[in-house]
Amino acid sequence: MVEKNGLFVGLTTVDIQYFVDAHPHEDSKLKADAAPLVLPGGPAANAAIAFAALSGHADFLSCVGQNEFSDFVTIAFEAKNVKLIDAMQALPYHPIMATVITNVSNSKRTIVTHHPDALDLKIDKPLSSVDLTDYDFVFTDGFYPELAVPLCKMARENGLPVLFDGGSWKPQMPEILPLVDVAVCSANFIPPGCTTYKQIFEATRNFGVSHMAISRGSEPIITPTGTIPVEITDAVDSLGAGDVLHGALCFYYSQGYEFEEALQKASIIATFSTRFRGAQAWIEYLQGILPE
Repeated sequence: MVEKNGLFVGLTTVDIQYFVDAHPHEDSKLKADAAPLVLPGGPAANAAIAFAALSGHADFLSCVGQNEFSDFVTIAFEAKNVKLIDAMQALPYHPIMATVITNVSNSKRTIVTHHPDALDLKIDKPLSSVDLTDYDFVFTDGFYPELAVPLCKMARENGLPVLFDGGSWKPQMPEILPLVDVAVCSANFIPPGCTTYKQIFEATRNFGVSHMAISRGSEPIITPTGTIPVEITDAVDSLGAGDVLHGALCFYYSQGYEFEEALQKASIIATFSTRFRGAQAWIEYLQGILPE
């Protein structure tokens, strides 16, 4: 494999994850069997970490800023070989918190979080510090369109593919999708007026997206021409599995694999990640399961 350089753009969260035997009922108190995991997360963040774990070189443009978690987040990315480019460096910024409750009996997770506010800053400086000639692709999760849209335009101008994680439909999608080459979206990604998968594929194709698929957790991945099977495994935690799918797809696609073959290989990595507690624990056990 040849080392590829990826620029990831998107959300950083601080995840506080509890593991329980059943989800709590309203107005109840539930004891977890251990202290929670506290880790940086977010779609693009976890994708960058997965890409780096597979031996890619990942730079991650996000918003961390100055707050009580700044050093914690920065050190955590360094430990995963991800270079953080902080658009809010030295500026006060409220961290995006996520409380995660994972039911270990079925690997399902419930998340309480919030979307970031629109950026109120001059973005020329963080954008001017990025030289796209250093990268083989750009990846975005659709958050921080003030950063993502101009960078995706620059990627187009430089002939770089843009890969996209469509977790849900957001108001900025009409700006981003015309700049996207490869999109893998969740079942919650529903463009206005769409009620069927066929209509969703048509809508994204009309925006100019060349390759698109819909991931559905442990169910087969849907493509315009059929499905890609997802392996059965003893899952204990599905948090971040979709993000791992995207990071692994970036890795295999940048290595020259065709889209569906890259996606099938990425699915193996994503499924493997669900066998461990936490969105990043799988990395420690990665060797030996990599697809050829």
